[in-house]
Order: sequence, then C-alpha cells, then structure tokens
Amino acid sequence: MKIGVIQASSQAGRIIMSNWKNGNVNISDKLVVRPGYTFDEFKNTEFYTDQDGIRIITLDGAQVIDGRQYLVDLFFSEGRIYCLSLMNCEKEFTWETEKERKMLHDAILAEYGIGEKEEFDWGKIVSNFDSRSTVSEIKFFYN
Repeated sequence: MKIGVIQASSQAGRIIMSNWKNGNVNISDKLVVRPGYTFDEFKNTEFYTDQDGIRIITLDGAQVIDGRQYLVDLFFSEGRIYCLSLMNCEKEFTWETEKERKMLHDAILAEYGIGEKEEFDWGKIVSNFDSRSTVSEIKFFYN
C-alpha cells in the first residue's frame, strides 16, 4: 500500500504563517484552527460540505500550511475542536517507510521550536506513529 503525494490546493503559492505554540494553524484565510474553534465557525468556511461535526472531517485534497502540503483531519467534541491532525504529503511513503514521515514530522515541529510531545496551556502537540495502522501524523489536542 502506497501513501502517495497529493496535489496541493490552489493556495500553493501563498505562505500564511501559523503560531503552532499558541495552537493556531492557518489552513486558509477563513480557516484558522485555534483553541476554542467551533464547529459553527467551521460551517462558515469553504471546507464545509454538510458534514455533521460528529465524525472525523477530512478536508478534500492537500492543504498548504506555512508552505508545506498536508492532509488535514478535524475532530470536534461537543461542538468544539478537540483534535487537528496533519499528515505531510509532499513525499511518497510506503507502509515500510512510513516511519520516515514520523522523522519528517519531528523535524517540522523542531522548525517551530516544538518537541515531539509538547504540552501547552491550551493543549498539546504530538508527533505520532501508529504501528497498527502504519500512519504518522502531527496531532494538536485541544483542551
């Protein structure tokens, strides 16, 4: 099974800088995930396509965040953001090499001055490799 490279959205040429230490991730002009972000706010973005806010919301295609391409999942609990998951998709990985994506995620977090498991007042950021599903992600868990 290959986890391939996916084309970025039309924002590929723009770099919008996020402040990950504050829990702020700029996915687009209208979608800035931050502590306290609500499903009702998400409904007012171009990414809303009648999702119900109970299941995992996967944004269509790769999203460019701070100049890098990611697959993006949002998890809401009781109407508020609980978890934002980012998977870098600029390079192709197979299930045998997925741990390399984990190392890439660790390096990305280091660029922001963040360790692979760092806690903040608003929540925590984790660079995670799940050996059962052989998937690596950067996860923002919000309080």
